[in-house]
Amino acid sequence: MRTSVALVFCLILGSLGCSSSTSAPDMHVVHGTVTFDGKPIEKGRILFRQTEGDGRAYSTEIVEGAYELEVKEGPSEVTITASRLIPGKFDNSNGTPEQIGEMYIPAKYNRKTELNALVTPGGENQFAFDLMSK
Repeated sequence: MRTSVALVFCLILGSLGCSSSTSAPDMHVVHGTVTFDGKPIEKGRILFRQTEGDGRAYSTEIVEGAYELEVKEGPSEVTITASRLIPGKFDNSNGTPEQIGEMYIPAKYNRKTELNALVTPGGENQFAFDLMSK
């Protein structure tokens, strides 16, 4: 019984720091759209990495060209990744054919990103990223 009470207490104490209903005062909702060659990215990932301070990163999924997350105020570099299946290409190494995927977003939007955003207090913090293959 004593162990159970201690376990419940630890779980309650641990969950207090996990609440999403309250945000740190320097965190702000960031939202927007991501297109590739004029079409919404069906599924991908967007990451905002702080360029000042501790360099913390915040990321979320892109779904049907839209994203929303909380990011610390200040300048960030933005990276975007997405993959898609290659029609007609399969890997048979496991004995069962599995369709092969590819990362199709150019490096200038992820590994060598040229994208930036400035998250401001009281601002709308809406960013549209229109990516091009060429």
